[in-house]
Amino acid sequence: MLNRSIICKVANKLRKSGYTLSQAFRMAWKLAKGKASVKVAGVTKERRQEVIEHLRRYSPERVSFSLQREKQNSFDLNAIAVYASVGNGKPYKMGYISAAVACLLSGVDNITTVNARLQAITGGFYADMVQGLRLSLSI
Repeated sequence: MLNRSIICKVANKLRKSGYTLSQAFRMAWKLAKGKASVKVAGVTKERRQEVIEHLRRYSPERVSFSLQREKQNSFDLNAIAVYASVGNGKPYKMGYISAAVACLLSGVDNITTVNARLQAITGGFYADMVQGLRLSLSI
């Protein structure tokens, strides 16, 4: 069951950021239906490229992602960190949801209501090529 209250909050947030009302509701419904696809930012920091390489060994169903809002982040007050874990393993910080999407999701009271699934691991076709993560989000 979709929570229309959250959809309206997200649409209103988009409306304030410059979308028309119809565009805002279309984007909010895309999120609600799990058809919103986002890239994870910051995957080249620390040892995240090694972790992405490790995640390639597992099927996408075994890898779980969680989102955590970082209200104390000095760069972005709406920052949402992405954590990945395999099975019951320790979660590892993979990066952040892009600033535009994080601003959009800042209207969601409880960020744990947003489900994140691995859509694809991108790049890495050559030895020196950077790899990335694409997630499918739904509220």
